[in-house]
Amino acid sequence: MYPYEGMFLVDPTAHAADPAAVEGSVRALLEKHGAKIQQLEVWDERKLAYEIQGQSRGVYLLGYFEMPGSGVDPMRREIKIKEEIYRELIIRLETDIPTHLERSAKYEEKMKQDADTRRDRPDRGDRGDRGDRGDRGDRGDRGDRGRRGREDGDRGASAPVTEATNTEAAS
Repeated sequence: MYPYEGMFLVDPTAHAADPAAVEGSVRALLEKHGAKIQQLEVWDERKLAYEIQGQSRGVYLLGYFEMPGSGVDPMRREIKIKEEIYRELIIRLETDIPTHLERSAKYEEKMKQDADTRRDRPDRGDRGDRGDRGDRGDRGDRGDRGRRGREDGDRGASAPVTEATNTEAAS
């Protein structure tokens, strides 16, 4: 048995109509494939980057569970068949679940403190009008800068070298 973290994106209409049924469906699916569920909760409802099955929003369920490694692939195949589960992301944890949750809580607390610190830092003051930087003046002789493209001025991909091209360049 290995510890896993799973994120399940589910249909928001089905979840709004009967949250317990959708969560129960995910729970039943996990248990069917040998998972011992430690925690399964609604993480958030968010706008999706692109529509999935005509929906622009989705509900995310976050779960922590232990299951045999052999049960993950069959479960993923079954999820593809289920209509109320749009996507899944299952990650095998490097530590046990309580240690992972403890580290996650510490990380979230640190991120919150860092955000508070950034919010509390002193204002950088009025930088004033920087005004026009003026003419940059003569930039002087920049010297030979080498070949800057093909002879015909096109800077795209170079043409393949052929016999005709070499004779034209020589004349």
